[in-house]
Parts: sequence; C-alpha cells; structure tokens
Amino acid sequence: MTVRRQGLPTGASRALVFVAAALMATAACSATKDRTGGEPGGRSVDVRPSAVPSGSVSMPIERFALTVEESSAVDRAKVLLTNECLGGFGLDYRIPEHPPLVAESSRRYGITDREVAHDHGYHIPPPAGGTGVTKRPTEAQGAILFGATRAGEPQSTSPDGRPIPPGGCYGDAEARLDGGPRPEPDIAAATAIDKESFKQSREDATVVPAFRAWSTCMERHGYRYQDPMASVGDRAFDTAEPTQREKDVALADMDCKTETDLLRRWSAVEAEIQTRMIEENSSALNRLSSFQKRKVGTAREVIERLGN
Repeated sequence: MTVRRQGLPTGASRALVFVAAALMATAACSATKDRTGGEPGGRSVDVRPSAVPSGSVSMPIERFALTVEESSAVDRAKVLLTNECLGGFGLDYRIPEHPPLVAESSRRYGITDREVAHDHGYHIPPPAGGTGVTKRPTEAQGAILFGATRAGEPQSTSPDGRPIPPGGCYGDAEARLDGGPRPEPDIAAATAIDKESFKQSREDATVVPAFRAWSTCMERHGYRYQDPMASVGDRAFDTAEPTQREKDVALADMDCKTETDLLRRWSAVEAEIQTRMIEENSSALNRLSSFQKRKVGTAREVIERLGN
C-alpha cells in the first residue's frame, strides 16, 4: 500500500463530529490513504483525535472535540454494535476492530515535525504495524450492513423477510450511539469556528508579515512559495512516495518556520480569534459537548457489554 501525502489540514473540525464514512469504507473496500485537499473544516464527517503530541499546535476549539481515547471508544463500540446486528441476521460477516487511535501531529499550519519532514516530506507516515485489507461483503451482506444495495437502492428487508433497520446494521449502531437526533446546528457552529478562524488568521496584520519572512527564508533555500500552505499543496509532490526534492522542501519549510517563529505567531493570532468566536457561540458548543459526552458514555457501556 502506498501512503500519499496530505494536502491542507482539516483542523479540529474533524474531531467534532462522528465517523459515518470511515467504517463504510473499511467494510466495503481495501484500506487506502489518499491525498486530501481543502482548508480546515473542509470535511464534514470524520473522527480524529483532538489530543496532539507535546510541542505541536493545539487550538481552543479542540476543547469541544473528542480525545484520542474517546474517539477509539466510539469507533470500537460502533463496530461491536454493527457486528452484533449482523449476527442477529445470521450472517458470519464481521467488521474487524480498528487498532486504537494514536495522537498525531497537527498539520493545521503545514508540517510541524522535522523527523517526519526528513523521512516522509509532506506525506503522511504509515500507521504503526501497517494497514490491512478488509474482506469485502457480498451483495446480500452489504445490503444488511448498510441498508442499501451496491447500486444505492434502499433495502428494507432481508432475504428471509426480516426488516433491516434504516441505514442497515451500521446505521442502527450509529443511531444507538447517538441516542437521538444529532445537534447538527451545534456541529455546524463548531465547524464554522474552525474554518473561519483559520481564514481570518491568514489575513491578519500580524501573520501576513510572518508569511513574507517565511517566504523570503524559503527563497534563500532556493524555493519560491508564498506561504506554508503553498508548499504543502505543491502538486509536484502529489506522488505515491515522497521524492528527495519534496523532503528537501519540507526540511527547508521547518527551518524557516523555526527561523521566523511562524508557528507561535500564527497560532497565537488564531487562538485569539477562536477564543472570541467560542464566547459568541458558547451555548451551541456546550450542547455539542454534552452530546459527545453522552455518546462516549454509551460507547463505554457497549464495550463493557460486548467487548469481552
């Protein structure tokens, strides 16, 4: 399996809502890791940990995101409930449990880890232990798993006439963990903060000169980029494996961030912006936090019952 690089990061928004596509992709096809684009907030459904290693970038909005342990618990409970449902239909197909999530370095402002830059350039390092391939469900199994055929036609009954829950066994697991309607407006508020604060920070009167200083430093290394988002987004690096030039650029990127103190200056500005936005949206964010706490609590109960 090749591990492609990540384009621009999605930031904390990826941890503010729960996975709907990842498990589906795991069950339906072999696991791959493709290049992704878009600014923070560009992906609407995904679960990633809010905790990041010491020394990397963390934002105020992440207080309302799931931790690594919480994300892992929700993910595992979803698999356990889905498999319990599949067994109830007499199927022997099972979705394997994922390895526990690990804290990952933030790429909100591009690459921030020199060792990763040296070894992988802007590519995402492969997960420890590698990534396996999940057996694809048959047409009949998939219909019960997702409540639809491969052609996307809704499937409401099994071959023996039993009703399939909306969204199939996966959708049922999701609904049981949610415990009711998702607070979509509150999720949208958190995502908007994550995306808008990033946009505003890039245009801030303190950050723009820092970008110019970083760009001037990169020119001394022989590379011309307007800002760190331009280097990580360079289409020349959209390759299956990192090239030596990509690694060299990523290392220069890290050197120039250090020389210009860019990460501290940029993150301080955005943290101020987010803090103000959080105060303005405190009710929505508190509701979101309560929803997530309930879901994590339900997930832990499921694991206690089914996790063996």
